[in-house]
Amino acid sequence: MKKILLLLSLAPLFITAQTLDPYAFYVTGYDGIGVNIQPGALLHIQGDLTNTDAGMINNGGVIELKGNFDNTGAVQFQPMGVGNEKVVKFIGDGTQVIKGDFSSPLTNSFYNLVIDKSTSNSAVELQTNVQIDGSLVFGTATTGASTYTPTLGANYTDNANKGVIRTYTGSSDYELYVANPDVEAIKGYPALGINSGAVQTNSYVQTRGARGVGQGGLSRSVGSTGVNYVYPVGTATNGYQAVRFNFNALGGGDNKIRGLFCDGTDNPSGYVGKMSTNCVGCGGYYPTPDNQGVNILFGTSYDPNPCNPGVQRWVILEQAIRDHGYWSFEGDPSNQYSMESFPQSFTEEGMVDNSNYFETWRTLKYSTPIGDNPSQATDDWTSQVYSSVTSMDDLITFTRNAGCYDHTQPGVPGGRYTGFSHFMVSHSKSNNALPVELIYLKAEPVNNQFIQVAWATSVEINNRGFEVLRSVDGMNFTNIGWVDGHNNSTTNHTYTFDDTDVSPNVIYYYKLRQVDNDNHSEETYIVNAMITSGDVFSISEFIPNPAKDASRIVVTTSVAQDIDVKVFDMLGRELSRASHTLTAGDNTIYFDTNILADATYTAVITANNKVYSKKLVIAHR
Repeated sequence: MKKILLLLSLAPLFITAQTLDPYAFYVTGYDGIGVNIQPGALLHIQGDLTNTDAGMINNGGVIELKGNFDNTGAVQFQPMGVGNEKVVKFIGDGTQVIKGDFSSPLTNSFYNLVIDKSTSNSAVELQTNVQIDGSLVFGTATTGASTYTPTLGANYTDNANKGVIRTYTGSSDYELYVANPDVEAIKGYPALGINSGAVQTNSYVQTRGARGVGQGGLSRSVGSTGVNYVYPVGTATNGYQAVRFNFNALGGGDNKIRGLFCDGTDNPSGYVGKMSTNCVGCGGYYPTPDNQGVNILFGTSYDPNPCNPGVQRWVILEQAIRDHGYWSFEGDPSNQYSMESFPQSFTEEGMVDNSNYFETWRTLKYSTPIGDNPSQATDDWTSQVYSSVTSMDDLITFTRNAGCYDHTQPGVPGGRYTGFSHFMVSHSKSNNALPVELIYLKAEPVNNQFIQVAWATSVEINNRGFEVLRSVDGMNFTNIGWVDGHNNSTTNHTYTFDDTDVSPNVIYYYKLRQVDNDNHSEETYIVNAMITSGDVFSISEFIPNPAKDASRIVVTTSVAQDIDVKVFDMLGRELSRASHTLTAGDNTIYFDTNILADATYTAVITANNKVYSKKLVIAHR
């Protein structure tokens, strides 16, 4: 390779407004003597830039580099002048390397660093910690008059935002630190959004993706409240996975905040952490349907809705997005902020479209320092909700599709948080597909003319309504009607449906299919009933069964008669007995189960010298 070697012993070399195109550029010499690249000058290097021994490069213009940059030894590489270029732009093929000393502010550091390589999915690889005092730019973006406004126009190479900057080698991780606290100190990254469909291979800071990666990743200084600071981080496996912070309180010092993304695909379920059962940490007064995760109804006397007073709204978080991972951040523990994450390249059942996959979802914060790396088996992210949010109102304020969060924003919100840790995205399964809490379901003849199906609910979540299903064999069901639900509710509601298309002496079986607003459905247990003609005697199963506080049987007879009913425990001991006079038709016999312990019991009914038995399970919890 042709090389240009500058031996600088007497006077510095001034590169002014011209274009040089050497194959390689080597700088050696004495301390204080070196190369001065004037503002407006373009130095285009086809090969490596090596600054060794005691050489110095003062850069006020633009260095376009196709090779590696080595700043090794007792050397200096520093910005020059008052212009807004002072840039090193990496434009080469394949992997370009940065090594040496680039971590001393304004002495050995980059001012503006640009990644605009000639091929996609190629990298500038750090083999040392690097500080940027001005801006980190991808492509030809500019960052405002205060930082980076190149003036070279058509002479400046434009490779259409190709390449990434990689903060690791095969064995080590390094820190890329943007010391400029301006919100525009990082520009040119891809648009912020959720799951664009393909793994992004250009224009972001690529971290290793493994857990426990030491001090590697992207750091930036934060200096203002009420504005958005973006971390365009990601990994080779999952691509671009940006995070955006908006601070409402800052601590002291430089407020350097470091972040990276960790792949989670080494977990059995493809995501990190677990969601615990029955609203862990809720304090005992929130509605707790029997499902995984968090479910809190705002708009009640316990939890008023801070966004829409008087309107009830659920926040439900049941699982993490699969085939993904989590973010790790560290910084001043007194910083307070809200945030948005922009998860990409994941797959999930129940997606609605590319902008609104689930009914509710949120970026959850973990409480421990980032040295503790979450795992699928042991780490409960649900409990972190209650220990990390500033107030319970934050759950509805910073949860997507929960009522307060601005739905025009492109990300998954989280906050209001204080300090830093791990973050992951949690959501409701298939648009809040929690089953309706059913109090009872029954089917009974009315005047021996039709069958009435009746049921009651105590909790309804996103409930559009009920399909009434009927069968004559208990296996093959058809839809015979529809009853509207109450959408979201925690008060009791009763429903009825009259089935008039029935024949005598045929046992009909019924169940409900509860349908959510997104068409997700759940089916109930089965009940049965019949109308009679002629000499008929039948006894239903216990309803409900298992039972908590009460249960009943329905005895249908075509003639009036007396029966005896006894209840026995599993040891055969008689616990109660009673006599009942039946009238022709349906007769309901009630059983108070509060006086009995959780167990299985047998009711023995004697009628017209015949004996019948029915099993009853009591479960008070």
